[in-house]
Amino acid sequence: MTPTVQTRDLSRLFPTGGELFAAIDKVTFVLNPGEFTAIMGPSGSGKSTFMNVIGCLDRATSGTYLLEGTNVANLNSNQIADLRRAKLGFIFQQYNLLPRTSALENAELPMVYAGVSAGERRKRARRALIDVGLDERHHRSMPSELSGGQQQRVAIARALVNAPSLILADEPTGALDSKTSHDLMELFLHLNRERGMTILMVTHELDIALYAQRIVSFLDGRIVKDEPVPRAGVATAGTR
Repeated sequence: MTPTVQTRDLSRLFPTGGELFAAIDKVTFVLNPGEFTAIMGPSGSGKSTFMNVIGCLDRATSGTYLLEGTNVANLNSNQIADLRRAKLGFIFQQYNLLPRTSALENAELPMVYAGVSAGERRKRARRALIDVGLDERHHRSMPSELSGGQQQRVAIARALVNAPSLILADEPTGALDSKTSHDLMELFLHLNRERGMTILMVTHELDIALYAQRIVSFLDGRIVKDEPVPRAGVATAGTR
């Protein structure tokens, strides 16, 4: 089985004060298909930089990163854009929806860039919105007419429409209240367990991380802990 993500001695260096600062420092990591993994760590630990590299939004300074067996370092900028569009779905803390565009049109956006026909875009976007719990009456709503949880569901639908190999979720519940956060995480569990989606999520909230199968902790640019989540932990998180 080819890992979805595989890194070896991955580093990202930034110049600071005449020296080089290692935001991520020789990180070796494997994420297999169908896994749901949470990344945790304090501010400045390197978790966001790592996610940016995995999401092909930034390039590593050294080391190896394979996305489904493809060495990202060997690709030019156009090839990376194509890879990101075909293989990755992004979910952000602030939703990043277009404000004057309906929920349905927001969900269609990745398919516009992928060259999918208008009819197929509409069909797949509707299906994705229904899959994440938004019925037809919400499809024409503008983001300002939706609650935070509903907006995040639109963002999840948008991430799913191109059937990506990997969902990257950066603090997906960070702007939501506790109940809505746990409702959203139940949706993540459904996507992972019932649809086999591979999910890599950054969060600073332990109760949210406990929905994952595994928690990877970063500190000073390195992985300092990589542990499975006991089934009891998932059950406890899911009942709050």
